[in-house]
Amino acid sequence: MEVDCPLSQQEQRWLDAGIIKFNTGRYWHAHEDWEEMWKSLKAREVEQRYILGIQGLIQTTALMLQYERQKTQGIIKMWKKLTDKIGTPESPLFEMLWCVNIPKVLHDVLPFHADATADEPTWSLHPNAVQM
Repeated sequence: MEVDCPLSQQEQRWLDAGIIKFNTGRYWHAHEDWEEMWKSLKAREVEQRYILGIQGLIQTTALMLQYERQKTQGIIKMWKKLTDKIGTPESPLFEMLWCVNIPKVLHDVLPFHADATADEPTWSLHPNAVQM
């Protein structure tokens, strides 16, 4: 059974605001909310896996932003960073990270990595198809 990391009210607000912004394609703004949450979790010295978990979500936003900008190298770097922190679609490190279904997020983001690293990327995927 997975042990939960309770959030303060402010951390929950940052998490929720970031999810709303991510789901509406405002990736940079989601990153900003989650960075504040990350700083707070670090200051509270919560279990390292949760600090890495929020970093993985932040890097997911960066990957989606890089896809919009058609930056293959940025996507490759972010995929490596985020999978180090939250796992792969085949082997997620969390089932749920607070209210975020990590296996679903990883599964939904994978096609963006696959398209960007193809011999001839189409850049035709719609980032807003990924929802948290």
